[in-house]
Amino acid sequence: MEERQILGIHGLWPCSYRNIHDQLYAVMANFDARSDNIGRFTYLLSLSRRHQRLFFRFLREHLEKVLPIVYTPTVADVVNTYGLLFRDPTGLYVTIFDRGHIIDILKNWREEERVRAVCVSDGGRVLGLGDMGASCMGICVGKMALYTALAGVPPNQLLPIALDVGTDNEELLNDPLYVGARIKRVHGDEYEEFVQEFVDSVLECFGPDTCIHFEDFATPNAFKFLDKYQRSFCCFNDDIQGTGAMGLAGFLNVERVTQRKLEDHVFLFAGIGSACLGLANMLLSELQRRGMKQEDACQNIYMINEHGLLNDALTGCLNEARKFAKSLDCAKLDKAVDQLKPSILIGGSSVRGLFTEEVLRSMAKYNERPAIFALSNPTSKAECTAEQAYQYTEGRAIFCGGSPFPPVTFNGKRLQPGQANNSLIYPGLALGAITARARYLPNEVFSVAATTIANLVSEENISSGNMYPSVKNAHYVSFHVGVSVAKYLIENDISNLRPIPENICDYMKNCQYSLDYGKALPYTWTFPHFPVSY
Repeated sequence: MEERQILGIHGLWPCSYRNIHDQLYAVMANFDARSDNIGRFTYLLSLSRRHQRLFFRFLREHLEKVLPIVYTPTVADVVNTYGLLFRDPTGLYVTIFDRGHIIDILKNWREEERVRAVCVSDGGRVLGLGDMGASCMGICVGKMALYTALAGVPPNQLLPIALDVGTDNEELLNDPLYVGARIKRVHGDEYEEFVQEFVDSVLECFGPDTCIHFEDFATPNAFKFLDKYQRSFCCFNDDIQGTGAMGLAGFLNVERVTQRKLEDHVFLFAGIGSACLGLANMLLSELQRRGMKQEDACQNIYMINEHGLLNDALTGCLNEARKFAKSLDCAKLDKAVDQLKPSILIGGSSVRGLFTEEVLRSMAKYNERPAIFALSNPTSKAECTAEQAYQYTEGRAIFCGGSPFPPVTFNGKRLQPGQANNSLIYPGLALGAITARARYLPNEVFSVAATTIANLVSEENISSGNMYPSVKNAHYVSFHVGVSVAKYLIENDISNLRPIPENICDYMKNCQYSLDYGKALPYTWTFPHFPVSY
């Protein structure tokens, strides 16, 4: 009552008031009242704009139910309908027409003095949707929401950015609701100089240890910028390195289930894009860390796309893929499975149903526990469903999807599909990098994160066939990943944090965003028991 009188709003509100738990109940009632996922998304978006802390608290406490709405798979529908859903600014749009004064655009951001991390996309290849131009903002906003909800990074330190360099998507160019520049996508030197100016402007405006998260760039550009910038400042590409780390975490637990070392597995990647190359390179790094020479480690890693098995004669592939080329020739996936007899099959093709009944039955024929990673997003692009994987392998498959799949009962046993969800990796990675003020992020950081995630998987999950931690524990996982990353950065002297805290866990908790009202201290929660120590 005193607050209402001081603010001059007495009488404008009903006399009753709601505490945080009453408000969460009201949010859930409103959330459930929406008839479809887009309706639920727009409700949550409006909630985040008017009641930020309540939004993040709701997301944290109802993660399993809400994550598919703010992230995959609903985010694909959000991007597809972005022009219809757009209401007010949720990030910055930096266009090709802003060349020469990008830093002035960045200074327009309302929290510019506190930004510690930027998630940027040019919309070149969004999920399995292709070129989505400026509509990529939907992805960047969703990613950064999870920085806060899962890792506790304060939202005023985060900035989503869409680099609008046009689009080659004719449907968007002809859509009256499209929010971006109606020009053909800019390529070549002009494009690369624009990205360079953007990077220089971010580091000048927000500081040299600002973390830049590159998202959904077309594969050649994604690798080009990662190679160019990785050791120059704190940055990462989630499509390459985040996906690679999540895949490696799953592979480490396949090793645990099959009691067969990764060195002895045969890997077949269906797709030669950012995701599959990121996974293959992360796997290669792990095998080399174990003492294998690159040439030997590559022998059991095969890649195939619509043109056939990656071999010395295949043209048009990226240089990053060349080391995985073989002298073999095979045009179709089903023939490749029969010829190579892989024990782990990974899909990043965005081709729905690519893992056919014949392919899955062949995997089961050659392996007691065939591992099937159908990682393409959204769900409509998945190479197979969990049900198909279990059905055609007699329930013996170790299945992981890129999107969530419901449990499947086979011969009376409940099987829980795993989800290689990057939300388990990049929020914690960013938390560690920001907290430790990383100078750059070497590939070893992602191996550390992958190993941490693999170690957090309970025996209960493993026995049900799930190679990953439960999504409901994602904020616990993010914190552990953040601590592991920060410790690695500090111990290897690639951290600008001074003085170095005596207890990194306590220091990190004190840096996190509070999910409670009127408290300077962070939202408190208790860790479940995990087999991890620091």
